[in-house]
Amino acid sequence: MKKGPSGSRRQFLGGVVAGAAGATAVGAGVGVLRDKARSLITPKEVEVGKPAVVGATFKDSRPANTARAKVRQGAPNVIAIVLDDVGFADLGCYGSEISTPNIDRLAKSGLQYTNFRTTAMCSPTRASFLTGLNHHSVGMGWLADVDSGYPGYRGDLSQEATTLAETLGEAGWNTFLVGKWHVNNSNTTSANGPYTNWPTHRGFERAYWFQGHSTDYFKPCELFDGVAPIEPPDQPGYFVNDDLTDRATTYLRTQKCLEPDRPFYLHLAYPGAHSPLQVPKAYRDAQKGRYDVGWDVIRAARLKRQKALGILPEDTELSPLSFSAHSWNSLSADEQRIYARYMEVYAGLVTNLDYNIGRLLDALAEIGALDNTLIMLFSDNGGSGEGTETGTPNVFAPAFGRPVPVKEALKFYDIMGEDGTFPHYPMGWACASNTPFKNYKQYTHLGGVADPLLVSWPSGIAAKGQLRDNFVHVIDLYPTILEVTQVKRSEVYRGIKLKPVEGQSIAPTFGNPKAPTRSEQYFEMTGQRAYIENNWRLVTRHIRGTEFTDDQWELYDLSKDPSETHDLAAQHPDIVNRLKQKWVKAAEQYNVFPLDDRNLVIRLVQDRQAHALKPHWEFFPPVERIAHDMAPIVCGLSHTVTLDVERPRGDEQGVLVAQGAKYAGWVLYLKDGQLHYEQSLVPWVERMSSSVSVPQGKFKVKYVQEMTARPFEGKGSLYINDKKVAEHTYERVLFSTGYDGFTIGADLGNQVSSAYTGPNPFAGKIRHVTIDIDTTPTNPVETYRFIKQMALNV
Repeated sequence: MKKGPSGSRRQFLGGVVAGAAGATAVGAGVGVLRDKARSLITPKEVEVGKPAVVGATFKDSRPANTARAKVRQGAPNVIAIVLDDVGFADLGCYGSEISTPNIDRLAKSGLQYTNFRTTAMCSPTRASFLTGLNHHSVGMGWLADVDSGYPGYRGDLSQEATTLAETLGEAGWNTFLVGKWHVNNSNTTSANGPYTNWPTHRGFERAYWFQGHSTDYFKPCELFDGVAPIEPPDQPGYFVNDDLTDRATTYLRTQKCLEPDRPFYLHLAYPGAHSPLQVPKAYRDAQKGRYDVGWDVIRAARLKRQKALGILPEDTELSPLSFSAHSWNSLSADEQRIYARYMEVYAGLVTNLDYNIGRLLDALAEIGALDNTLIMLFSDNGGSGEGTETGTPNVFAPAFGRPVPVKEALKFYDIMGEDGTFPHYPMGWACASNTPFKNYKQYTHLGGVADPLLVSWPSGIAAKGQLRDNFVHVIDLYPTILEVTQVKRSEVYRGIKLKPVEGQSIAPTFGNPKAPTRSEQYFEMTGQRAYIENNWRLVTRHIRGTEFTDDQWELYDLSKDPSETHDLAAQHPDIVNRLKQKWVKAAEQYNVFPLDDRNLVIRLVQDRQAHALKPHWEFFPPVERIAHDMAPIVCGLSHTVTLDVERPRGDEQGVLVAQGAKYAGWVLYLKDGQLHYEQSLVPWVERMSSSVSVPQGKFKVKYVQEMTARPFEGKGSLYINDKKVAEHTYERVLFSTGYDGFTIGADLGNQVSSAYTGPNPFAGKIRHVTIDIDTTPTNPVETYRFIKQMALNV
């Protein structure tokens, strides 16, 4: 290494001091020389981990070793690429007709697992991957949206586990999160925190992320940079998948510039292909006509390719269409046309994901990191049946009790998947996504838990393009990464004794396809249950509202029936009973009880009523945007919004208050001298405008909503200085808002109204805002009416 000014600072300064000391040594003697050096040169550090030696003076002391953890030479980088709601058969290397050359490139450079299983839902799978614990064991038995108060269902990562970021970070890796998080409880996602389970408090040094199920791909509404809420870049053609890839590659390029020898861990969690199915039209239109043949033909073709690729045995049968999916030939021409369009959007979204993964791989190659990077790509659960039988141009509409008729959906055909739509495909296409398995996301049949898993590590895995049929559960990936990186997980972290890791490394399968992996695993999701023991798989589809003791258990021999087509329960009652007992034992061990089969909407409504309803809000603007999970809950309730407003010139206009977006939201704004209020649930919009002009100077604005039958029947009124200036009886009151939060003085995120563009900030001043809400508990009659009107299976 070259010395002097181009060498290390300490060497350079040390040389200067030594030179000075040498110049005086002639007359001073060796003792004086040593004493002089001790007073000028920093003493040698003590050994790593030992405390500093503190003497009376500088020269009598020794400093602590402040170096970061030293990583062994050649330690690999780690990247986890987590896809969302992408089914077992949606990638080209798993038999899909969708072109995914970059994802296939990963398969060709490494290993492709055909027997990988997840938890059937996003938050639980992510929690298990990050900690190596079963999802109930780490407190994520369900979504991060509700804290039920039970150990297995806190909706927040347990502190009795360290995340991969915490473990690798302690060992010296740089750690980055980009994309979806959704493992901190939604009630903690506000400016007040608590930040305990935010990414930068769970080991990630840098994080560019969002909380929740998904986001608006064109105008993501609640992005965070670390703990700071930010708006996405305001640029033409913005798309969130592209933005996330930009941020991820920038993180890596910067890291390698600063410390080229330090390994990194990147957790890249795209929102795709979770609803809303949104994508730039060029991606959608590249699929034009491909799905006109329908899901029956696509499923059969995918299974044929899966057999040819060796993904499934030659004798694998195609399971029947799952519940609520019907034969393509039984559909009307209009249904076929719009349903095919939904799938064109979905396929386009998958190809965009592939494009961005290609950009990531190219960036890794450019910085010289590709060969020594362990990449794991997987999906968090099976294809989603949440789009209902008919699909929808706005996923919030059926969720909020107002499904969009096919005739109405056809009006969005030309722009389906673009900004202005928030779609999801029908359940028949979820069956195609999950080929050849049955049932969907949220269910513990294989359609819900069978997912793609690719593992690539060019310099560490000699086998290239090989298949592995070893059983792998998502909890096994954590210990695998620790084995590959040669990092030991602590038993105690920040004073808390940790639960033992519950997965088992699959690293031995990298070099040996016959290496044994775990052979048993329980499954549970909203009362759906399963247990696997070697090739035996016990599973039940629980019907909401029925007794769990009445469930019919099914038994399959996966060695002969990998698609769960032939139920053998009646022939082997002894095996059924044995596996049921094993399931109960596992459930007791991992905090699965109590079972809860309530509908998502029912759980959320009851949780909000118990913990989140607040009768009075007061704001003194300016205030930050409030995250949608923490914002005032006014929809479906009687409430009053009052604002003290100033228009010094008398021509100021813009948004006063906004919550949600056009897909599900409400807004109060001034335009053309009038006061306007609007509720939007695409394709339905209900608006009222003042009969008089808004005055100049200081005045009060008030919106009053009076419910006649909660939560859908009521009327609204507008007031200026306590004078009623507009009134409207709603065809159907908005039940809830979407992902966008609550803002005063602008409409951030995607806009609620088409009457303006962009945030449309109010040009005047808003001095004071109050919101008063009737939070009277729901009575039994209202609850019954709500369930009936929402057509909920509780």
